[in-house]
Amino acid sequence: MAFLSRRLAKRSQQQAEKLQYALKYVTSAIRNIETVKCFNGQHFELQRYRSAISHAAGLYIRQANYRSIQIGFMQFFTLSVFVQGFWYGSHLIATGKKNPDQIITTFWGALMAVQGITGFLPQFIILQKGRAAGAILRELITPRSKHDLGMEMQGTEGPDQCVGDIEFKKVRCRWFINTRRR
Repeated sequence: MAFLSRRLAKRSQQQAEKLQYALKYVTSAIRNIETVKCFNGQHFELQRYRSAISHAAGLYIRQANYRSIQIGFMQFFTLSVFVQGFWYGSHLIATGKKNPDQIITTFWGALMAVQGITGFLPQFIILQKGRAAGAILRELITPRSKHDLGMEMQGTEGPDQCVGDIEFKKVRCRWFINTRRR
C-alpha cells in the first residue's frame, strides 16, 4: 500500500503540473488572441494545448490504475481476513482454546478495522490532489529570484508557418516628443 501510495502521489503531482501547463497555454492564447489570429497560430496553439491535455489524461489514467490496484488489494485483504477468521476461529473452538463469543468479537473487530481503512481510501486521491494544489499555491506565493523572472520569454517555440496578407514596404518610424504643455 505504501508503494502504491507513493506512485499515486507522484502521478497526482505530475498531472497537476501538466494541467498547469495546459492552463498557461490557453491563458496565453486567449490573452494574445490578436497575435494568434494575425500569424494564423491557432493550429499551433491548439496542438500545444492538446499535447499538454493528452499527457495529463495519460497521467490520470495511471492514477486511476494505481487507485484500482489499491482498492483491489484492500478488497482481497478483507476477503482473506474473513476466510482466515472463520478457519482459524473454527480451529480454536474445535480445540477448546477459545469460546465462540471471543472468536466473534475478535473477528468483528478485525472486520471493522479493515472496513474503516477501506472507507478512507476513496478519499485518499482527493487528499493527494489537494496536496498537489497546495504545493502549486505555495510555489506561486514564494518570491522568485531575478534570474527566473524572464524565463518564460526565452522560449524557442513558434509556429511552423505564418500565412497572411500583411506586408510592409519602406516603413519609417518617427518618434515625436511633445514638449508643449496644453
